[in-house]
Amino acid sequence: MKKQFEEHFERTWLIIFLFMFVILMIPFPFFYSETYIPAFGGIPLFLFGWFVHTAITFALIIKYYRMCMKRKEYHTYDEEEKK
Repeated sequence: MKKQFEEHFERTWLIIFLFMFVILMIPFPFFYSETYIPAFGGIPLFLFGWFVHTAITFALIIKYYRMCMKRKEYHTYDEEEKK
């Protein structure tokens, strides 16, 4: 049962990060544009797409880190250093 949960955890996060990668690779106009599409203040629209995607990716990395640090297998060396 425990092994199944570990695989589920890893598989879930793999799918999440692969989804973020695939979204980035699709040539949406808010990530990629050969023409100038102005947004707020004349800044190109695709820059806002990159900023939002970067913020979401960093938030997911922080969430992943916090979830990993709650797991026992990430603290195996902590116990060895205390001995």
